[in-house]
Amino acid sequence: MTLLQVLKVLEQKRQWIQHSKIQIIQYLVLKDVITLFQFKEQRQILKNLDGFCKGGEVTAILGASGAGKTSLLNILSARISNTKTVKLTGKVLVNNIEYNSETFSNFAAYVMQNDVLFETLSPREAFEFVANLKYTDPELKISRVEDTIKTMKLERCQNAIIGGPNLKGISGGEKKRTSIGFELVTNPSCILLDEPTSGLDSFTAFQIIHELTLLAHEQDRTIVFTIHQPSSDIYLLFDRIMLLVQGKFIYQGPRSNLINYFKGIGFSCPDHSNPLDYMISIMHQESQINVDNYITYFKEYDNQWAPKVQKEIESSSKSEIQFKKVETSTLYQINLIAKRALKSYFRDKLLIRQRFGMALFMGLLIGGSYYGIGSSQGNYMDYSSMAGLLFFLCMNMTFSSLFPVVLQFATERDVFLREENSKLYTTFSYFMGKSFVEIPFCLITPIIQELILYWMVGLNHMNSGIVITHIFIAVLTCLNGNSIGLMAGCAFNDIKAATGFVPLALLPLFAFSGFYANPKQFYDWIGWIQYVSPIKYSFEAIARNEFQSRSYDFGDPNDNLGFNVGQWESVGILIAFFLVIRTFAFMFLHSLRSKQQ
Repeated sequence: MTLLQVLKVLEQKRQWIQHSKIQIIQYLVLKDVITLFQFKEQRQILKNLDGFCKGGEVTAILGASGAGKTSLLNILSARISNTKTVKLTGKVLVNNIEYNSETFSNFAAYVMQNDVLFETLSPREAFEFVANLKYTDPELKISRVEDTIKTMKLERCQNAIIGGPNLKGISGGEKKRTSIGFELVTNPSCILLDEPTSGLDSFTAFQIIHELTLLAHEQDRTIVFTIHQPSSDIYLLFDRIMLLVQGKFIYQGPRSNLINYFKGIGFSCPDHSNPLDYMISIMHQESQINVDNYITYFKEYDNQWAPKVQKEIESSSKSEIQFKKVETSTLYQINLIAKRALKSYFRDKLLIRQRFGMALFMGLLIGGSYYGIGSSQGNYMDYSSMAGLLFFLCMNMTFSSLFPVVLQFATERDVFLREENSKLYTTFSYFMGKSFVEIPFCLITPIIQELILYWMVGLNHMNSGIVITHIFIAVLTCLNGNSIGLMAGCAFNDIKAATGFVPLALLPLFAFSGFYANPKQFYDWIGWIQYVSPIKYSFEAIARNEFQSRSYDFGDPNDNLGFNVGQWESVGILIAFFLVIRTFAFMFLHSLRSKQQ
């Protein structure tokens, strides 16, 4: 690289680094109304907090369980807002500018306690995915990825699979650094982290906090995180400490003043012990002595520290901060998301084998079970077997394309929420990218299955048009089943609820689809269910196509089944169902997405 190119990259990096100082002014009153059966409890979680987090420093938020640490961090990251059950008052500002969930990701990043990452990617590929979505300059993309890998000390594992519950991957410490680096690629001025050392050994935890300290000091970033009982070595890395008890501050200031302050109010930390272990021991509410001392903590804080905090807030920087915006187009986002999903499918070989293996297995199973029934025709038994086969095909293709997408979306839901909350892409881009990847499976697997069983069973092959129409209807049936699965995955947060609800909802649709009972016999008050069942139209279309050149001694089989729509009319309705169900799936995904807390 020439000197001119180096200077250009350095200038681009300088333009993107924003020196941010977070100010929390009159922050905050939060009332959480918890509804339990018929009882309502109203409690104040955080109580009129004023706080200040300086740029270029590491601020640690500590407190016993239930003190409000995570709630405070969630409010700082704009992940809590006023709802029917939550009341939030006060202001949260960055450089004297108020921000919300839509603008937070333009200058800051939030790293959750759980490492929510795409398990089939490597750290480098994950960082490149973010860089491609956030930047348009190719040199800047490369620069941000390389800098992040170097900063997070991920050179040795940069090309290894991240891994997860289903795939073996990198270690826990490497995964945590990857999770931080995933947000660091966007070059945020402020980084908020929830329990970044959770589940790590002491040495790895020290490494993580040490890297965060270097980020704050060397790049003038604002680093704020919650942490639970850090070691004495980690304690020495903190610049500022916030101690919370029952939703109120009892200390907020430099680490160097912590011991002397509590000694001055009558709580002396024993020599040669971890100061934060001692602080936790006098803050938890399991001891009545501690509870009795809370009044002293609050009173001394109001007298000694609250005025200092107010002065810091009043004298803080009022300089403007430049919010970064997403520069990529919707089509580019869709393309990138689809490519990542395809890469994930091909690397997760078990999933590919499962889908194509199921198509092969069901083709052979159905072909063998109904072998040769299409070669004989004329009596009612032949007709009954054929009708049963066709309806079973519709059911099988619906279920085989439905459940994989429900399970797959459930595993990616947290990844989507994290990335969408970080404003890497829009909900529409993610939905379309995932839809485009699912469609090829809905085209290939029914073709494989039907080509195997078609001639084994002896289905109608009077001409190629009948065969092609049969496969086309099978593909439409799979697409509708896939859409129902996608809608269920988008509508439910819990995978158990989704997989439990789908069969329950489909049972009435199967019962009124025209095979188990003749539509002519349905009562008017309940017969309308048949018209909202995609399986009804799949069954009618595929049965009319099959029976069009067959003759039976009892008359017209289509009339005997009570068909009343028509073959191509049913095909048109299936296409409409596909579009409508997909639209509802997107609406559920857009409206029911929630902020991860």
